[in-house]
Amino acid sequence: CADSTGHGVPGGFMSVMGTTLIKDICYRSDLESPSEMLALLDHEIHRRLNQNIEAERSNDGMDLILCDINLETYVVRIASAMRPVILYVNGEQMYIPGSRNSVGGTIISHEDKVFEDRVYAMSKGDLIYMFSDGYTDQFGGPLGKKFKIARLRNLLKDIHQKPMTEQYQHIKSTFDLWKGDQPQIDDVLFLGIQL
Repeated sequence: CADSTGHGVPGGFMSVMGTTLIKDICYRSDLESPSEMLALLDHEIHRRLNQNIEAERSNDGMDLILCDINLETYVVRIASAMRPVILYVNGEQMYIPGSRNSVGGTIISHEDKVFEDRVYAMSKGDLIYMFSDGYTDQFGGPLGKKFKIARLRNLLKDIHQKPMTEQYQHIKSTFDLWKGDQPQIDDVLFLGIQL
């Protein structure tokens, strides 16, 4: 689940480059964990966009989550760059905050960034939710405020036991109802996985 920074042409370019790099990195056999993949992705974005050269720096980057799911044991490894993850394990909600680092960008040099793997023993039927900030940052409702993460957590609490197709309809209709006549401020990506 990835969200490129920027809008228009720069955001589109970052999405194309990021998607290509992620595919290449995920197929490498020498990388064993999602955190190693995020670190390499960060390095490659810095290198390809000359973000290590002061005069040529850009702030382009990506916020994303990489998730490795063992479909036999249901052990899940998650590494995040700025994005939270919501899990349902044995019916209980777990909120996993994202790391404080994006991949790419210039705020912190890539040598100083740390991406960590978080490992969870899950079971068949447990749930993983990943999403871009376009959902929670959307303005709307009766007071024109942001949707925010607390409201999303409550929504998932109400619907997590429903079939995935029904959850999709609830997530979509809730967003549309919240947005109302307000302009959509960002792209929205929402991914729900039931093991």
